[in-house]
Amino acid sequence: MGGRLLALAVVLAWPYCHPERSEGSCPAEQIPRSARDDREARDDRGARVDEVADSPDWTRLAKNIHTETNLVRRDPAAYAKHLEAMLPGFEGRMLERPGRPTLRTEEGAAAVREAIAALRARQPMQQLRWSKGLAGAAADHVKDQGPIGGLEHRGTDGSNPARRAERRGRWVTAMAENIAFGDNPARQVVIQLLVDDGIPDRGHRDNILDSRWGAEGAACGPHRDYRQICVMDYAVRYVER
Repeated sequence: MGGRLLALAVVLAWPYCHPERSEGSCPAEQIPRSARDDREARDDRGARVDEVADSPDWTRLAKNIHTETNLVRRDPAAYAKHLEAMLPGFEGRMLERPGRPTLRTEEGAAAVREAIAALRARQPMQQLRWSKGLAGAAADHVKDQGPIGGLEHRGTDGSNPARRAERRGRWVTAMAENIAFGDNPARQVVIQLLVDDGIPDRGHRDNILDSRWGAEGAACGPHRDYRQICVMDYAVRYVER
């Protein structure tokens, strides 16, 4: 392994439901109960969403994560092919990535295979509406955590994701937050969350694949230690202010 650059992936998940709770998942009883080829997913400017930019356009990256998330939800089984492409790159717990630093994982290929099986078992689900308010709440947290190298869902002002979302509108029934760190394009951010390497409850994957969500907002920016932080907020429904 000598001489290779190593990278570490870090992700955080924060599920939330009412009545207020800071951990665990939302009980189902508290929640009232398409077709597109993604071989070359592109944003509204026609650029591929899996490109790595030399000088990040943070707004574009956040919108691309939203696009990519909807591709997963539109056809989870078809999306599994992007994870399958990772498998030949594993050598034990090390993942070789063409043109990028070798990634040290916690579980190796086993976590990827589990994620592939989970995606194949899922049915298509509703697409997420882009929420300006949730994107603003995510941006507030990016600006709070990025400069100090923060790795928390709780802001330096003591706010949690729900409180930040309430400053810009009103979330209905339930909401959740994912945070991903590391210099990755949109597709790799989403794949990182789907694999959820080293996270026993796979909470990030559950957040992306939760069929209850109807709205999402995301924001990305520079991070002192990991170069990039992306925050994604989800809600069953969100009323913009």
